[in-house]
Amino acid sequence: MLHRFTAFLGLIVLALATPVAPAQDTEPVRPRVDERERFDGHVVVRARPRSVRELQAVLALTPDVWSHGIGVGPLDVRIPPEAREALNATGIAYEVLIDDVQRLIDIEAQTAGREGGLDNEWFDDYKTYDQINTYLDTLAALRPDIARVFSVGTSIEGRAIKGLEITATAPGPGVRGVLYNGCQHAREWVASMATTYIGDQLIRQYGSDPAITQLVDSAILYVIPVVNPDGFVYTWTTNRMWRKNRRNNGNGTFGIDLNRNWSVEWGGVGSSGDPGSDLYRGTAPFSEPETAAMRDFLLERPWVERHVDIHSYSQYVLYPWAFTNQLTIEGAAFPNFAQTIANAIRGVHNVTYQPGQWYSRLYPSSGVMQDYTYAERAAWGFTFELRDTGQFGFVLPREQIRPTSEEIFAGAIALATANVEWRMLLEATGLRRGEAATLRAHRGQPGRPTYFIYTFAGYGSTYVPQLNVTLNLNQPALAGSAIADTDGTATLTRTVPNSAPRREILLQAAQQERRSNVVERVVE
Repeated sequence: MLHRFTAFLGLIVLALATPVAPAQDTEPVRPRVDERERFDGHVVVRARPRSVRELQAVLALTPDVWSHGIGVGPLDVRIPPEAREALNATGIAYEVLIDDVQRLIDIEAQTAGREGGLDNEWFDDYKTYDQINTYLDTLAALRPDIARVFSVGTSIEGRAIKGLEITATAPGPGVRGVLYNGCQHAREWVASMATTYIGDQLIRQYGSDPAITQLVDSAILYVIPVVNPDGFVYTWTTNRMWRKNRRNNGNGTFGIDLNRNWSVEWGGVGSSGDPGSDLYRGTAPFSEPETAAMRDFLLERPWVERHVDIHSYSQYVLYPWAFTNQLTIEGAAFPNFAQTIANAIRGVHNVTYQPGQWYSRLYPSSGVMQDYTYAERAAWGFTFELRDTGQFGFVLPREQIRPTSEEIFAGAIALATANVEWRMLLEATGLRRGEAATLRAHRGQPGRPTYFIYTFAGYGSTYVPQLNVTLNLNQPALAGSAIADTDGTATLTRTVPNSAPRREILLQAAQQERRSNVVERVVE
């Protein structure tokens, strides 16, 4: 998930002038080779600016920042041949990581899209959108007793966003849902392969591997390899380095960064309002059919309580928050969980993935998926950044597809099976004075009372000995209670008093030794 920044904590004042791809009115289905964007002589360098002025000089020379962090210090950028002399003239130290981007793309193209057999050969080469979808059908046909193909929705150009559901059970108390999705960013091809591999191995190892069998018997697992099908297809036909979706912005630019289009802190730091930027967030949260379809998919499945958004590159296991350096209300739970996942990944090929909070490990970002699944869906939301650390970047050689997929499968299993708190999910309607409001808590223990709590005093830490649970509210008050039904869902409907102050209110639900996410609302 990599990026150019037009602003970063007030340091960057120069806009990146060159878009990643040429504006086009239509996308050809199969353009000739000479119609594809080429990157002959483009190098990727790791520059080492020592000051804000030097950083600005580097950013002025690149159309494409490849590294995650951006600031004074190491910075991976793509430099066109016409800018190389200007880079040398700055006197800024750098080393060349890739001496010819087009050479890597040409090597990749020799085998990319090659037909491969099942299991032993399929993951030896990168696969197209159509090939991935066909393979999902093939996997479902192998085990129709536990697998089915579904469509989340359609892209802006009408392509299906397909996924694979794998389970031997049905939604109910104690049944966790786990979501694995990839390729919000189109050029991150290895993410589509690693995500598909998760589905492949869950199906192939079911019935032979006891741990996998137990997982599929007790959980509902969703695998969605390509969230951004239009952009993904565009990287195969026209511009290998394309990142965004393919919305026509109406001003000669195309594309929205889907991983800046989610609602949590949408429009904030680390996103851009410039349609020409690779970080363009769109006109509103969920303005894109791709993110709206994924949101609705999650809204319809309140049992999904673990999630990973798979990207490349840099070898990270990231957790919320992305928009602030403040810790989540989970305290040390997220860092410990991320370390467990990173350990599982390293145990396969001894490759290190660094765990860390997105904001401090990468860079400040707003409107990203992992923050949404955590804050709005009470899921343990992660982002995996796959291989490598810069030697090949987005054009990872085909020889690394399988080992990358194998280690990420281990991380995916650790994500699904780690022993962490089962978080309740609280949903709330709008709060209008004099009108009825509904609070609904999912994932509770059936038959037990669920307590709905509120405060106007903000976040805090309040231990409730009667429930043996610590609320994340300051000066909490009880709004009411309800008994959870056989599905573990409790619902409370109350009329908002006319005397309620018009201000922000925080809401949380709790049962014995269990608590939900905190929901923020404004009394209107």
